[in-house]
Amino acid sequence: MGNVIHETVPVLVWADIDKGIADMVRYLNTIPGIRTDASCQGTIGEGGPYPYPPEVTVHWKSADTFKRLSEEFDVSALNGIDSAIEHQWCMLHPKGSRGNWEWTETANG
Repeated sequence: MGNVIHETVPVLVWADIDKGIADMVRYLNTIPGIRTDASCQGTIGEGGPYPYPPEVTVHWKSADTFKRLSEEFDVSALNGIDSAIEHQWCMLHPKGSRGNWEWTETANG
């Protein structure tokens, strides 16, 4: 059998989300065209060798959606913002939560 592409529909899925980022995930899931893929409340202030800020990984289908996201949140992507736009996914952070943190292979495993 070959690969069959089936039509999809959005379905509410219950997931266990870190308490410190749950409100952001709830909000993002109200934006049409956004899909949240992963999240973490971050480890800044918790110690450890590679602290990182709160983050939610998202993907989208519309350039207008990315524009809205970049106005409401700090955005980071492993290969830069142009890559995020091209591949339609990125990490979102609450405004101002990143400080001087930048995504690097060391910081992100």
